[in-house]
Amino acid sequence: MRLLGVHPITTTPWEHPMQRYALTFRVKPGSQEKVKQLLADYDPPQWRTEDGALLLGTSIFMKDDVVVRFVEVEGNIGRIMAHLSKQPSIQQLERDLDEHLLEPRDMSTPQSARAFFQTAMMEHVTTRVADAEVLAG
Repeated sequence: MRLLGVHPITTTPWEHPMQRYALTFRVKPGSQEKVKQLLADYDPPQWRTEDGALLLGTSIFMKDDVVVRFVEVEGNIGRIMAHLSKQPSIQQLERDLDEHLLEPRDMSTPQSARAFFQTAMMEHVTTRVADAEVLAG
């Protein structure tokens, strides 16, 4: 998956490149509370892929009917997304979300899931982080 405007950040204590991604989707009016519950209560996935790529963290934001999923990773985002798509808790979450989405999506094949993510992925404009001197205190 090729994503535009994504730049590695090297501010972790181990100086590995961290990448940030965000994707957005809309939910049906009136389903916001159920969607919040689903997104807050699912079991976390395995954080590391078999080849060592790492999902560092996720955050979810919601405003009215707009949901933004934010992820921080070290490694190949395509491999991480493929890894996540195989996780039972993620598969269940995605199935549970489907009935609440404003725009239907097809997650039944790797190609259709990739198409959804490419459409939903937000363009990275900029990231600003404190330099090493500031982080060191």
